[in-house]
Amino acid sequence: MSASRLVGASAILAALGVQAWADLTYGTFTWSELPGYFTPLAAVCAVTALVASAIAGSAEPRWVALLRVNAATYGVLTGVVYWALLSDVATPVFPWANLILHGGSGAILMADLLLVGHAGRLPVRTWWTVLAVPALWLGYLVARSHIDGWVPYPFLDPARGLTPLTLTIAAIAALGLAVAAALHGCLAVRRAVGVDAA
Repeated sequence: MSASRLVGASAILAALGVQAWADLTYGTFTWSELPGYFTPLAAVCAVTALVASAIAGSAEPRWVALLRVNAATYGVLTGVVYWALLSDVATPVFPWANLILHGGSGAILMADLLLVGHAGRLPVRTWWTVLAVPALWLGYLVARSHIDGWVPYPFLDPARGLTPLTLTIAAIAALGLAVAAALHGCLAVRRAVGVDAA
């Protein structure tokens, strides 16, 4: 189990490195812009979750279990948003790396969470933590947009107007909460039927 998690983490890390190199070499990206994109942030969370769970093994602390659920949520959300809103305007240099970052990482995390790995009981009061990383990210983007006017995604452009922007962010947040709630529900079902008894 630990080996498969490390393999998954290595695949995501390799895709992140290749994609970043391609964007900086062949695209219009700069080092200062990379922190503004959610995909690299989601990939870092995915790698951290897989490595932490590989080290923890069956003696998984609550923060690792939460990290796994939250990282899986970010992976799913990244894939949904990319293929729904951005794929038509994207021209990836390395399609395999793009596919791993915008779908593969979420699939790896969900498979580990729901089919393979043990996950401890997570009280409902902890579910809000899935919003912590996106909230910090959006805070950074708001602050930066006031400094140099740069935003990473068209749907976050303030020029669209406050109402469309607010509705877009609210819809993405609601989708993230729904995915997180569904994953927590699946984990509860696993425990109820004794899948994690071992």
